[in-house]
Amino acid sequence: MSQTSNSKIQIGAIDAWASCITPEAAKQWPDSFRHVFGRYRAPVGILEGMSIETMLAEMDDAGVEMSVLSAFVYEGVQVTNDMVAAWVRQYPKKFVGCGTVDPRGKPMKVLDEIKRMVNDLGLIALRLEPYAYGDGVRGLPPTERAYWPIYAKCCELNIPVALQVGHTGPLLPSEAGRPIYLDEVALAFPELKIIGAHLGQPWHEEMMILAWKHPNVYIDTSARPAKRWPESFVEFCRGWGQDKVLWATDYPLISFKRCLEDVEALGLEIEVKQKLLRDNAKRVFGIE
Repeated sequence: MSQTSNSKIQIGAIDAWASCITPEAAKQWPDSFRHVFGRYRAPVGILEGMSIETMLAEMDDAGVEMSVLSAFVYEGVQVTNDMVAAWVRQYPKKFVGCGTVDPRGKPMKVLDEIKRMVNDLGLIALRLEPYAYGDGVRGLPPTERAYWPIYAKCCELNIPVALQVGHTGPLLPSEAGRPIYLDEVALAFPELKIIGAHLGQPWHEEMMILAWKHPNVYIDTSARPAKRWPESFVEFCRGWGQDKVLWATDYPLISFKRCLEDVEALGLEIEVKQKLLRDNAKRVFGIE
């Protein structure tokens, strides 16, 4: 076995953002999403779907010990909170669960679902996609009033919130993903752990500064393999932001193996790599 493989297994990477897109869900991808899969040269599984056992096999092959398994609901693509909870119950040593809600719903129903997903389903985090809550031209920035009771409920239940930041790959609006919107959220809710997912490009400098500024703000690298990280972000991971970055894939958009191999190629010090691949995720998500 190679030295690279040994180091991966020794660290036991935790993926902070991954989904299992079932064959039924994959049939429903709208054209706005299919557009980007080719640009990413994404594995065929994202178009055809996969079983949870296939996902587990790919995790084991790459050296990923655990994934934060996320619900994802957009139009007909349905990977629901209940589906995620069932997989977590089936494989509790391999997954913890992250649920989702649509902020545009009636506030009390939205809050009831967050309470249900935590107290009844055992999910440990919330995923929000601001681009998805608009009209296809304008999204719903994280400062809009629809989010405010959601943030308060997450504080009450002590769960982190992961929000998409940066430009969208799908043909959907990017403006709502400006990281600077999270500045107001972090100031209003210092008790809330906030994860800016997908690095925040082309506004990654905004995202890095926010993570440096706010004790409760973090960044995950989902959908951004390390080979494509800006040099300033690599420097952030090595030094002044090494406690603030969570490694993630956005599987099945990008494979576990590719994302881990790209991190290995950076030549990070072992202590830095341990934080990036495992320790930061354990701390932010409260993983035992």
